Amino acid sequence: MEVMVETCCGIDVHQKSIVCCILDGPLDTNTPKKQHRTFGTTTKKLREALAWIQSQNVTHVFFESTGQYWIPIFNIFYDSNLTLILANPQHIKNLPGKKTDMNDAEWIAQLGRCGLIHPSYIPCEEVQQLRLLTRRRKAYTERITQCKNENHNIIQRANIKLTI
Repeated sequence: MEVMVETCCGIDVHQKSIVCCILDGPLDTNTPKKQHRTFGTTTKKLREALAWIQSQNVTHVFFESTGQYWIPIFNIFYDSNLTLILANPQHIKNLPGKKTDMNDAEWIAQLGRCGLIHPSYIPCEEVQQLRLLTRRRKAYTERITQCKNENHNIIQRANIKLTI
């Protein structure tokens, strides 16, 4: 595989931790130097991860869109000078065999290093906020309708007639 990124980081994302694997080496080598580290997912720990990644002269960070767990990572890393690539987990499945978080992080880094990760679409902040508000409004409207229906059923079971 042709190497396209000299120094990159693959991140395996979980609810309580992230595992980072940095691959560093010239474009003409298929055996880059590997470094693994695990961090928590609190803001403080994610900032530590960012500082470590930046200290290693990483240019590209690749990670999966695992549930909603990728969002805090993206938010904290967003203002850095790193190129962030969010990948669909179905597109970067590893080969069957012994899976560990370190192996997964390394696999993500290898795919990214060779340019084999197609980035997922991430809308701008305004669109994200609008989507969130729209979803909340829809949920509130559905909940109001549900409460009205429950009240109507209670009244019907009690044989109370409000309509003529």
